[in-house]
Amino acid sequence: MKRKQITVRAAAVISALCYTFSTVMYYLMNIGSIFKLLPSKRNLTEEETLLIKETGYPDWKSYLLTYFLMLFLLIGLIAIWFAVVNPKKRGSTVAMLCQLLCLGFMALLYKDMRDGKSKFLYDEKRFIVIAALLLLSFLILIVYAIIMFRRDGEKGGQKPLEKINEERRNTKISLLDLCTLTVGDIDFSPIEKLGTVEYHDILTKEEIIEKCADSDVILCNKAVIDEDIMAACPKLKYIGLFATGYNNIDVKAAAERGITVCNAPGYSTDSVAQLVFAYILNHAVSLEKYNASTHDGEWVKSHAFSYFPYPISELKGKTLSIIGYGSIGKKVAKIADAFGMKVCVNTRTKPAGCPYPLVSVDEAFARADYLTVHCPLTEATRGLINAERLSLMKPTAYVINTARGAVADENALRDALDRGVISGAACDVLTVEPMREDDPLRGAENLTLTPHIAWASYEARVRLISLVASNLRAYQNGFPVNTVK
Repeated sequence: MKRKQITVRAAAVISALCYTFSTVMYYLMNIGSIFKLLPSKRNLTEEETLLIKETGYPDWKSYLLTYFLMLFLLIGLIAIWFAVVNPKKRGSTVAMLCQLLCLGFMALLYKDMRDGKSKFLYDEKRFIVIAALLLLSFLILIVYAIIMFRRDGEKGGQKPLEKINEERRNTKISLLDLCTLTVGDIDFSPIEKLGTVEYHDILTKEEIIEKCADSDVILCNKAVIDEDIMAACPKLKYIGLFATGYNNIDVKAAAERGITVCNAPGYSTDSVAQLVFAYILNHAVSLEKYNASTHDGEWVKSHAFSYFPYPISELKGKTLSIIGYGSIGKKVAKIADAFGMKVCVNTRTKPAGCPYPLVSVDEAFARADYLTVHCPLTEATRGLINAERLSLMKPTAYVINTARGAVADENALRDALDRGVISGAACDVLTVEPMREDDPLRGAENLTLTPHIAWASYEARVRLISLVASNLRAYQNGFPVNTVK
């Protein structure tokens, strides 16, 4: 822990201890005088009798001040220890307000004491010690609050609007990978309001260094931003991703250089889930085959009003295995429910309140009529779809990969399709993109291939631009969101 943090925490603890001692002492003193407030309930001592004759019983104001003092001391005690345990929760503010009120009550009681009205209730010397401890706690707590306020400001408090606008006028934004985001149908004005934007299509590493050397902000989709590029861009403070995954960014190097990296989660959930069921429905009713057959004239040659040489099956009652139960996995499961499918889930962490059975990876493959993958690419998930697991599947099973290409062993998947181990597959992602001419999945039977389009619906791309702009705006305002480390 840094020295400044230790100092801040020590100040809070000392203040809380002083407050605790003063509260305990006051309550103990009141235990001794509690019956003095109701003298008719017992016999008074000779000394008390003489004191009453001299000063009289305390008036109603003294009673009220005493009760309120006890109440606010207790509230303040809870608040100040809350501030010690949770420095960011602002318990110190409540504690200081209670301390001020209590000091005010004690000043009034002390005035009465000096006038002889409260001598019956309190010992003056002990009362002064209690007040002194409370005042010391209050002064230390003020110092603590000031330090915390300044620290919060250093961490990214709200900047003045004039400063934000000035920074935006002087901010150069390099937007890379433009051709992966639009075919001329997307409005980038939400980003253009946040700085001066320069647009670039896909660039080589050397071209990125050349174009972005004086950039404050880089926004990219799949461009690799490594330590070399960061070193060549001394003004770079922020990297924003038009994607949820951030494996193309050297986040460790960014952290070492104080560069904030933000991704865009959740924007494509509906779009990806929609493509998953486009694949499933296409396979269930052999839609693509019937369309091609009809255009080839097979219906013209038919003697009957209908012909069905290709299999057609209902989804109701079929088992859908979902690997990865994030926002997309949950959306896919919800749609499967609407079709009456049986859903089982494999996920790294056990989700709270999951209504579906949780199974192992191998069991997910063995149970599936349809299997869809929605997990990130990690060392644990690389090659998750492999020969061993494909051999566990039903020969009628169908596999879908819209996650990352390397989640599947493409050679093993091609072999399973060629040998009829499974009935079909659909892939929107490949290990190497764009697709190589010699990719093992190219030309495979019963395989639907799409060029990484699951995320690319118009609506999803509009949400994406809005989210990336919102991330950058939050950073400029001093409150970055969706940061990755």
